[in-house]
Amino acid sequence: DQGDFFVHFLDIAESELLKEMTEVSRGRVQNWLSMSIQPSGGATRASNFSAESFSMARYMASSLQASFATESLVDRLDDLYATSGGIRTQEARTPSRHLYGAMNRGLTGIEALTLDFQYVPFPVSFVLSHRAISSYQLLFRHLFFVKHVERRLVGTWLDHQSMKEFQSLRGSLCPTFGLRQRMLHFIQNLVYYMMFEVIEPNWQTMENSILSGKKQSGNSGLGLSMTAGKERGKGDDQTVDDILAMHIEFLRRTLKDCLLTNGDLIRTLTKLMTTCLLFSDQMNLFVETTQINEERDRIAKAERQKRQQNISIVSKRSRLRKTAKAEAAARKARWEAHTELLERELSTESYKRMISRFSQVFNNNLTDFMTQLRDSGECTNLLSRLDFNGFVSSSLKL
Repeated sequence: DQGDFFVHFLDIAESELLKEMTEVSRGRVQNWLSMSIQPSGGATRASNFSAESFSMARYMASSLQASFATESLVDRLDDLYATSGGIRTQEARTPSRHLYGAMNRGLTGIEALTLDFQYVPFPVSFVLSHRAISSYQLLFRHLFFVKHVERRLVGTWLDHQSMKEFQSLRGSLCPTFGLRQRMLHFIQNLVYYMMFEVIEPNWQTMENSILSGKKQSGNSGLGLSMTAGKERGKGDDQTVDDILAMHIEFLRRTLKDCLLTNGDLIRTLTKLMTTCLLFSDQMNLFVETTQINEERDRIAKAERQKRQQNISIVSKRSRLRKTAKAEAAARKARWEAHTELLERELSTESYKRMISRFSQVFNNNLTDFMTQLRDSGECTNLLSRLDFNGFVSSSLKL
């Protein structure tokens, strides 16, 4: 429930954030972020704690601000991996791989958005140092973009629901539906894994360690004990260094399990998400070309008008029956014409070649990703989720 503000924020700000950074209105984005956070459950969860903790949580929420990075996430990770040659080692920069900041255009708001605090008060500043905030920003940018890819694929899924009404085209649409579902399965399981199998358990482990130390020492507030050096280590009180060590360990494990410290895995994951976004873009163009949504909206509008007429002109039944027959005939004619248009588009060699190419690229990248996960011995939970019944490994011949 702490992340409910995220859904509200993306609903109102996504169109603005899809613009290039030179066109994004930062003030507007900040205003939308503030509007989303204030009624959020994350700002009220601290009510289970003391009045002092609740006040601190409210202050930190109000201090949160939208910030925009000047470099893509991949470039930022390259800087962190500079000693090992960067994540693009032995691979050329190509637009199809450079997801978080394509080479042929500037950064968009989605790619550059991060969160920051205007001011971190004492004693929270002990824990939320500049280095810690930088780690959280890496996590946020990674999760934010993965969630954006998921939303785009869910939008494609919604468009595809309209096509299912064309029963005669099920065979032609089957490869498209299958590819979209495999992409959605991958992204949704990745989001679930990072949110509920990495971040949440790691946070609970750190929180329980801090609270258990706080209970032993009998201190209030953050559970920090500013004991003298000569007394340090003699009792059960936790020191500032103990809290910092727990927090650093939480960030280290979380970054590692979210794949942000493995150059090979993050590179392959970048390719996969690029493919998903390009597929979603092509499906949007296909929907615009075939005007599927327009036909659906037209039918829905006609149904609403029909219900209103039935309510307002109950006595004129004969005229209503004639009108209903005429509307049904016109709708059937439009439906047949629309079916013919869809069939013509789906049967073109360019469309078949596009779906085949997307499927091939996605399968190749997924094969590399699964192989690297298995060979690294890391993130076994993610590997199990992606291939829980052995279908992926058998279909890709891993």
